[in-house]
Amino acid sequence: MPSKWQIWDFFSSFKKDFLHDFQGIMALSTFDPISLKLVKDHLVYGAGERIIHYKMASEVTKNWLEEEFQTLSLFGDSESFFIHSAQDLHADLMEIISKLDIGQRFLILSFESETSAFKKIVKDSKVEILSISAPPFWELNKLLDFVCVYLRLPLSYEAKSWMNEALDNTLASFYNSCSLIKLNHPDSRDISLNDVRELLTVEKLDQFALASLYARKKFQPFFDKIVSLEGDFEKMRGFFNFLQSHLIKMADTTYLAKKDRLTQYDKDLQSTSKLWRSPELMHEIGRFNRWELMCKKKDSLLWHELKDASLRTL
Repeated sequence: MPSKWQIWDFFSSFKKDFLHDFQGIMALSTFDPISLKLVKDHLVYGAGERIIHYKMASEVTKNWLEEEFQTLSLFGDSESFFIHSAQDLHADLMEIISKLDIGQRFLILSFESETSAFKKIVKDSKVEILSISAPPFWELNKLLDFVCVYLRLPLSYEAKSWMNEALDNTLASFYNSCSLIKLNHPDSRDISLNDVRELLTVEKLDQFALASLYARKKFQPFFDKIVSLEGDFEKMRGFFNFLQSHLIKMADTTYLAKKDRLTQYDKDLQSTSKLWRSPELMHEIGRFNRWELMCKKKDSLLWHELKDASLRTL
């Protein structure tokens, strides 16, 4: 039966010494490198003195599986394995692994993404499934609370509120930022907003403000900000997706007439839509769609195109 957890529930409720007695195959799925690190450390610590070797999926071959698990081995009953990047294992190797007799050992397959291979192995009743899910957007604020508890970091309410507003609400961003704060305030019992602001800078991309700039045809400050994020494909991908949605709403604002009360965002859409003709908006939607696809491919030519677009606004 698959075991699915939010990371804060996993650390508060999952059996701490699970690997102390576990025998068999486990498929572990985590949502980012930091969650993998924290969960792996937690599991391995609970394994006690059991011997664990670490391998990359690229090192796993049919010969290695046969020698290690299908023939008599000097250490056959004492050594277990943790396989990183299991999503890269070939289908034939996954088939062999799912049928292995592990004996008294364990084999952990760490999937850094939920590929078809992971979904297939979930259906195998012989394999233990442990999945740590990415939080839904309405629970992202819980990530900072979790990291503070994990690192035993006594942030004030004001400091937490500022960090939730200023930083990208991701586990990596909160963990790295809190680690830096902990390093600089190792013995503090109450870390203030001023303490935090001395160490951190605002990194969150204000999508609404940027979309408003573009909608008002203030292209130069818009592209100045975008170009400054060179290399951050994931942040750009999310923003380009949002901006397409924003421009589509601008193309037809008639739906707003049906609303009893307009938000500030609605009013902004209404006023800026008057600055554009429909063919212009369709052209821009197509351009941002193409740039979103370049982000997904991590195509470095994207940054050349953005710089070129920025220069054309001068």
